[in-house]
Amino acid sequence: MPARYAGERVRATSVAEALDLLAATRDASVIAGGYSLLPELKDGVESPDRLVDIAGLDELSGITRGDDETRVGALTTHAEIADSAAVRTHARALALATSSVGDRQAKHQGTIAGNLVFADQKYDAPAAFLALGGRITARSLDGTRTIDADDWFRDSGHTALDDDELATEVVLPDADRSGYIRTSEYSGYAVVSVAVALDVADGTVMSARVAANGARAYPIRLSAVEARLVGAPLHDLPAADAADAALADVDPASLVVDDAAAGRYRRRLVRSYCRRALEDAVGVRER
Repeated sequence: MPARYAGERVRATSVAEALDLLAATRDASVIAGGYSLLPELKDGVESPDRLVDIAGLDELSGITRGDDETRVGALTTHAEIADSAAVRTHARALALATSSVGDRQAKHQGTIAGNLVFADQKYDAPAAFLALGGRITARSLDGTRTIDADDWFRDSGHTALDDDELATEVVLPDADRSGYIRTSEYSGYAVVSVAVALDVADGTVMSARVAANGARAYPIRLSAVEARLVGAPLHDLPAADAADAALADVDPASLVVDDAAAGRYRRRLVRSYCRRALEDAVGVRER
């Protein structure tokens, strides 16, 4: 543990015990891979009274198939997701996003739930999760509930998960076509990333979800882009025209501004990477 952290660390032996520990402590944080949390503990940004360690809970790991969906355990690592045939086939955008994690330690130690719970605008998985229309299973002593991707992100580092809840599973509906494109800075983190998920019938786009990360402090859907795609023929998708519509969804004044990229530059990146993500999704060979 980082030398500056003075709180208690308790290793849970079951999900039930983890929930008891969370409920019994007003100021508690969950730790598993620790890739996001440990630096904050070291720097003193976070200093909870108790850390509930769930790293050893095998019941929260693994990838399984359900009816038209892929279920990913909360502690499944980015590397495991990127290597999963089920994810690559049915939720390709997430496979591409997790394989884009440039840091080897983060890829093999970081977990999908930790990534989504921290909701950092530099991370890869959040945009793919939102575009795919995923949902998260959350458990507390009061029971289990499902949180849709559209309701999950509240702000940078803030989600719909309550303090006494534990994210136990990520569920991804099948997408006929999906893609993910990102650009990065020297640190390896994404500056802007765009994910696309399309459902297709008889060669026509029936529904579309497009999400951008790095435009605001949390991922957003590009509804104007989505509207341009629905009803379009897959073989002649208006990728460039639809990407232009991204400018209607992204107000430069609302964009993230930091040392990596100024707001107006990010706006141009959103449009460019939106087009590329659409082309990436359409380029997937017919199954």
